Amino acid sequence: MIRVQLSDGIYLNIIETDKFKTDYFDFNMILPLREETASYAALLPLVLKRGCSKFPNMAEISKRFDYLYATGFSSRVIKRGEVQIIGFTADFLRGSLIPSGENLADEVFETIHEIIFNPITENGGFKEEFVESEKKNLIDTINSLINNKNAYAMKKCHEAMCSGENFAVGENGSVENVAKINGKNLYEFYKKLLSECRIELFYTGKCRTDEIVARAKQLIGGICRGKPADIFTERFVRKRSGISEITEEMEVAQGKLILGFKSGHCLSDSDYSAYSLFNELYGVSPTSKLFENVREKLSLCYYCRSIPEAHKGILTVASGIETENRDRAVSEILAQLENIKNGIISDEELDSAKKALINSYRELYDDGASLSLWYLSRLIGGSEKTLEEVIKEIEGVTKEEISKCASDTELDTIFFLKGTLKDGGGEE
Repeated sequence: MIRVQLSDGIYLNIIETDKFKTDYFDFNMILPLREETASYAALLPLVLKRGCSKFPNMAEISKRFDYLYATGFSSRVIKRGEVQIIGFTADFLRGSLIPSGENLADEVFETIHEIIFNPITENGGFKEEFVESEKKNLIDTINSLINNKNAYAMKKCHEAMCSGENFAVGENGSVENVAKINGKNLYEFYKKLLSECRIELFYTGKCRTDEIVARAKQLIGGICRGKPADIFTERFVRKRSGISEITEEMEVAQGKLILGFKSGHCLSDSDYSAYSLFNELYGVSPTSKLFENVREKLSLCYYCRSIPEAHKGILTVASGIETENRDRAVSEILAQLENIKNGIISDEELDSAKKALINSYRELYDDGASLSLWYLSRLIGGSEKTLEEVIKEIEGVTKEEISKCASDTELDTIFFLKGTLKDGGGEE
């Protein structure tokens, strides 16, 4: 990957590959995740996509990208640790494959520039019609979290672990804060954001570096920059000596059991590759300890997997269970962690985990969007290692290093969404 600084807090990252028939570009505005601004950041891309000066409505924007050989265009709002990311992405046909020889990238960049930097305004703010309409959509999105019981339980566990910390804030903010937004205060937020946010641009595909740098400079040329905001995540530190246990009842068939651990490891750590392999062996791969024992041998759950939050230093084990299996499932999940701490790892388990993790990384090369997002997450987490460097590190990880990672992992919170209905089979 080639990384070029374009301005204060603005970077272009070029991942050159001729593997795809399309090139991929994303424009990421990165800001600290805070309760008071999260809803503004979540709403902003929805409003910007409603229309701009040159393409005044969604139909015109869609028509424009269809004209550009069906270029795919989308937006996203995600969180990584205590960082919020507003992204605009485009996937478009490589110029060399267009019969007319047309330089499609120039037109794609120009259109993205129009959408981001020339929005429709009225009376010193965004168009109220757009804002009010998208507020309703965002509120619906926030309220719909309850329909995904596993995601809801995960969020409740993280909120309990990190109460009072920025990590407890959701990437979409809150219904209460969305309701306070209007065209004028959203526009003021937008101007401040462009001035202060960190911007990471990614171009993945076949290109000439000098041409992409020139396009990127032209794209961000109109931004008036101030001092970029600091982007970082406070590492999770346990605040209690005992385990916090929380139970919430809901009329669902399948209980959701979430165990929240302090992992003791973040992406910026030199040994994070060892922790990634520990996680694969513990609860990710089809031959992991949790899958083989908790699910297959003991049939204590419908699914059981471990999920690290590599920016915050948290590990979460999520499972779907019958209510009566709650205590046995907790006991066995912890027992498998103890086995790894004690070095009970076979050569076959280690080899299988390495192959599975390395294969998952190599699969990133099959998708420009996934590859770009992997590098973006790493940069935000303070790691500039390449994908190949990480793979090489994984190949050299030992059982002793994995056991050390397991020993650093401490249980902090148990959240149980207790199902009050019978027959929970199959529900996720």
